[in-house]
Amino acid sequence: MGVAALIVTAAAVAGIGAEVRPETRYVAVATWAFAGAGAAALPPAVVIARKPSLAEILDMVLGDRQPLSSLSRDGNFTPGSDEARIATVLGKYTPDRARANHIAAALVKEGRRRNIGSSLLVGVLLTENPWLDPQARSSAGARGLMQVMPFHAGKWGCASGDLFDIDANICHGVAILADNLKSSRTLPAALLGYNGCVRGTNTPDCWRYPSTVYRLARKGAEGSEGILKGAVPFSSTSVNHFRGTPLN
Repeated sequence: MGVAALIVTAAAVAGIGAEVRPETRYVAVATWAFAGAGAAALPPAVVIARKPSLAEILDMVLGDRQPLSSLSRDGNFTPGSDEARIATVLGKYTPDRARANHIAAALVKEGRRRNIGSSLLVGVLLTENPWLDPQARSSAGARGLMQVMPFHAGKWGCASGDLFDIDANICHGVAILADNLKSSRTLPAALLGYNGCVRGTNTPDCWRYPSTVYRLARKGAEGSEGILKGAVPFSSTSVNHFRGTPLN
């Protein structure tokens, strides 16, 4: 008996006619080939591969999506977990380890819920509130860790509308960012939308916001040893890639 092998080739490359459905740009043709005497090939099968989401692209770049972790008895996360990595980064911005752990756990949890990599969320949070002050309030009225405007309170399916609460603020902030990612064509546009930078009249240099987020997101992708997890994220090549690539 021969060994079965699955050969998948793009229809455009293989030159095999296949129906291209309007809702997808990626069509492949799979053919089962059986080695051995007298073996017969089965008819080709059309495989439709959906376009990857932004979150999935970021995960490939940043190396996110590890199993959820919980605090051990000594107050630390499981070594190597997303929470431990994020808590290590946040610990450089506050001496309060319990606060850093709380924020890290909330970021990872809400990132999973909204399908956004935790490293990107670290970049946004540290850009908005590098002091990690849950009670922070901007001159425009934005509140808490992710600087959420009061009119958003209670509108994003969060357990509480208290924007000075760590969990509630991060829940709102991540949901708002997810909405901007969904409605924007590029990552920088989504980040500028979150920041409220439309024409830059209120904050003339707000166009720098995405590059600041990229720089801080890179820190969020570093392990406790200072080594990047996965491929190098938000390097000049990656930033240019995201700047020029539509999200949909």
